[in-house]
Amino acid sequence: MVSLLNGARIAAGLSPLGFINPWLYAKGFEGLNDIVGGNNPGCGTSGFTAVKGWDPVTGLGTPNFRVLKYLVLSGARKDGQTKTGDHDDQNTGSGSGSRNIF
Repeated sequence: MVSLLNGARIAAGLSPLGFINPWLYAKGFEGLNDIVGGNNPGCGTSGFTAVKGWDPVTGLGTPNFRVLKYLVLSGARKDGQTKTGDHDDQNTGSGSGSRNIF
């Protein structure tokens, strides 16, 4: 899925995501479905229970590709900067303005 998100960014003239974890916790979690019920039993225990914001099986949640794609493209500029000041590790040139491809 990350390869598809990177492909969408490259097609839009943007740099690949690079190390994605900081983005997932800062913004990407908005494109994940929070799992709020259930647990992961095993080894004679009831395991860990899912709660709002985190669960032991999916971590931040299950991905919603359409929303993730929107998020990786919205607010980004060709120089790798975003409207909020976040940036990618790679610089792909100059230019400004948002560019979505769907």
